[in-house]
Amino acid sequence: MPDWLKHYNKGEHAAVWLEMDALGPDIRKKANLAEARKVAAETMSRALRNIEALIEALPAIGYRFAAPGESTGINWALELRLSNALEYAKKAGRKYAKDPWSHPALEWVEREEPPVPAHYLQGRPAWTVHRLPYADAKTALDALEAQLGGPLALSQRAFWETAGSVNLAGSHPLLNPGGATSCLAVAGVRKAGLLMPDATAGAAFVANLRHAFAWAGFPGWEGHPDPPQRELAFLRSKLSTL
Repeated sequence: MPDWLKHYNKGEHAAVWLEMDALGPDIRKKANLAEARKVAAETMSRALRNIEALIEALPAIGYRFAAPGESTGINWALELRLSNALEYAKKAGRKYAKDPWSHPALEWVEREEPPVPAHYLQGRPAWTVHRLPYADAKTALDALEAQLGGPLALSQRAFWETAGSVNLAGSHPLLNPGGATSCLAVAGVRKAGLLMPDATAGAAFVANLRHAFAWAGFPGWEGHPDPPQRELAFLRSKLSTL
């Protein structure tokens, strides 16, 4: 059995993923699969910690998170549905008065992922830009693979099982002026669009994540003659290598 996790934890991150990916579909063989899944789980645990670190660090330098998908127009049907559900939840006891979003009446928000207007978020940027996996994520992914007629790449599935989804959309006068800089964004499994079976380890997905974190979540600065070095260095100092 290969010893990929040991080498990965020793710092051979890219080399391990390239070696696993080079096996193609043979990564699914019994002799390889368990160890490869351990590497994928460790990689996405690091990705999750990086996402959480960025969400905590960005407001400290004045970053304003946006509500992904939020329109400048008003969706009155969504406004009415949200306001009624929040009012109902807040009246359901002390626990929900403090955190109405945890009430079952708001479960549909997690399930449907509507573009919740920013004025409802009340200082909850983590909820806006990062959603942890659903409780039934494994079951949903099993069903998706059955529907596709083949497996998802190990890396992609591990991300959805461990980290969920992320979108660092927002604005900052230097880091993301006008919200125009390309930033880290991985849609959740329910909004991932067209998917195809992929029996490989999925090193390309990991490489894309690694590149995004190398740019502190803002890969749009690559190749720019004057990136905000101070802000990027501050954010990079909070991150682990994938």
